[in-house]
Amino acid sequence: MNALFQLLSDHEIPTLLEMMREFYAQQEMRFDGPAASGALARALSNPELAQIYLIFRGTELAGYFALTFCFSLEFQGRFALLDEIYVREPFRRQKLGKAVVIFAEDICRKAGIKALRLEVGRENVGAQSLYRVAGFKEDERNLMTKWL
Repeated sequence: MNALFQLLSDHEIPTLLEMMREFYAQQEMRFDGPAASGALARALSNPELAQIYLIFRGTELAGYFALTFCFSLEFQGRFALLDEIYVREPFRRQKLGKAVVIFAEDICRKAGIKALRLEVGRENVGAQSLYRVAGFKEDERNLMTKWL
């Protein structure tokens, strides 16, 4: 696996923004650089909101992931959301996604968090398979969003 994770620091924000732009383009999501910069600044200044990690394969930057924290009565307190996982194309199918999930689960357990959630595209069959093998199950309810 050989995955290394490094907590994001201020000086790495431009690199992360570049990867976010790549990820959003691949997922056909709208990317707003200034809004993303603001969200990253808030996350870095308050680790209770989120932790963002760069993913390395040896010394090479392979991607990033964001673990955000929410509160839910259903989950009896805080739960975590694997908000974004992005592995660059040359590093895919090398078990880095599996390593991210294991690492995120460990963070959650140490913080007393009982539930880890994530979103995955309906067409992303490979990622769905990875998550099912890791123990994730589809909810019986649909996640719905309204931008305000």
